[in-house]
Amino acid sequence: MKIIDLLTKYKWLLIINLCIVAMIVLAVCIVNSFPRNPLLEYDYKYSSELGGVSLTKYTGQDLDVTIPSKIGKHSVVGIEGKYGCGLVSDQVRTVIIPDSVATIGDYAFFGCKSLVSITIPNSVDTIGSNAFCSCRSLKSITIPENVTCIGVVAFNGCRSLTTIAIPEKVKTIGAGAFGDCISLVSIVIPESVTSIGDSAFVGCDSLESVTIPNSVTSLGSSAFSDCSSLKSVTLSIRLTDIEDYAFYYCGSLESVAIPNSVTRIGYESFCYCSSLTSVTIPESVTNIGYGAFLDCGSLEEVLIPDSVIGIGNIAFLRCPLRSDQTKERIFQINPKAL
Repeated sequence: MKIIDLLTKYKWLLIINLCIVAMIVLAVCIVNSFPRNPLLEYDYKYSSELGGVSLTKYTGQDLDVTIPSKIGKHSVVGIEGKYGCGLVSDQVRTVIIPDSVATIGDYAFFGCKSLVSITIPNSVDTIGSNAFCSCRSLKSITIPENVTCIGVVAFNGCRSLTTIAIPEKVKTIGAGAFGDCISLVSIVIPESVTSIGDSAFVGCDSLESVTIPNSVTSLGSSAFSDCSSLKSVTLSIRLTDIEDYAFYYCGSLESVAIPNSVTRIGYESFCYCSSLTSVTIPESVTNIGYGAFLDCGSLEEVLIPDSVIGIGNIAFLRCPLRSDQTKERIFQINPKAL
């Protein structure tokens, strides 16, 4: 009877304690059902994302890495790095990405200098800024067909990359996206692209020709600057400006047709194009910028239409123009242009 009396006396205390224990157990179960940020497991650090997890660091020792599609019960939906540090070490040679991944985020493989091969599934629709920056051993890559934007400096410094196919859904090529890809011989820009960012192809020394489709309305400053092997360019008929330094120091450029849509030829846009022999400037152009054709040592023929009302200083300095009529026309607008 004494035990029953004790139980009766302290039953509420027992109930409260049991409730507390139950709550603690439930809380532990809930916490353990989600990945913490960051948590080390399966040789990866990762963070929680909507619909799964995003891998942030591979901590294993393999040089040929196959990324898992799941960490525990959670799908791997993204890959990202941080400034100066990609997902894998700079010793990793190959990477295979599972088709659960939708996003290759900023700095995902930044500085992976030994990376030779990477398999990217069609599930990927985003390639972030600096995603493959300085992957100097990467020789080829297939950008998935669902990608719509190639981020800023995404492939900058991929010095072994020889060819790349940009898929039909890409609308924007970010600033510096392919800068310093010195082995890039050819590039096909699809009709879906409307914008090419500043310095997008700067320093692509092996690029010989480029066609900018008519879908492109914006071509950034220095977009093809220092492309020393570039011989021919076809410009979009929807461009209104040839931006500053657009083809600066393209020493092999022999010809360029400026479309009737262009109203301005920017600052030093064709400066040091030493192989350029002739240029026809359409009647849509009203302004030719400072140093636009400076030191074009082979430029003998230029037609300056009546529409041109402004020519910047030294725009045609050290150009061996043969036509006295052209030189007189330039001199009338700005005597400092010659």
